[in-house]
Amino acid sequence: MQCELNQSYSTIDNSIISESNHCVNSFENKTSEEIINILNLFIEKSKELPNYSQKLKKQEKSIFNAKKIPKISLKEYLERIKFYTEIENNTLIISLIYIDRLLQNTNLILTPYNIHRTLFTSIILALKYNEDINYDFSFYSKVAGISIKELKKLESEFFYLIDFSLYVQTEQFDKYKEYLLNSDDEN
Repeated sequence: MQCELNQSYSTIDNSIISESNHCVNSFENKTSEEIINILNLFIEKSKELPNYSQKLKKQEKSIFNAKKIPKISLKEYLERIKFYTEIENNTLIISLIYIDRLLQNTNLILTPYNIHRTLFTSIILALKYNEDINYDFSFYSKVAGISIKELKKLESEFFYLIDFSLYVQTEQFDKYKEYLLNSDDEN
């Protein structure tokens, strides 16, 4: 990602600060968009798996599955989460790493029925770990549109399924971040 500043701005009039803030916002927007693209790709690739309908049937009772597909798009849902939690961009990347761990450790396949709950739960864990932010469950419940009881179960189950592994090595984080930043270059 390149963010060039117009060198004709003076450092006194705050124009450079304004320009650099725009750069940060574009980085954050790009990362959010790419995370959504990756999650949607996971959903599409899941449909190509052998025995997809059988696997789908097996996970119908999963705590991550909603009874019906949420009406809010994944993009709108993430924007809602970002608005209310003011989540840092790096924390979003960590939440993607947690989802990847979940998929590697389980037979879970991402579907329109479970992606919202999976994403939100990974974000809760990432917020608590990376930003040391711990809103109460009633706040999370309102943001997510999920009952407090379900949210507590989701968090506990997700944490268990990733083997309580919240630490992300710098190299792994950098690899995911680099991938997200360079995804347009590859398309």
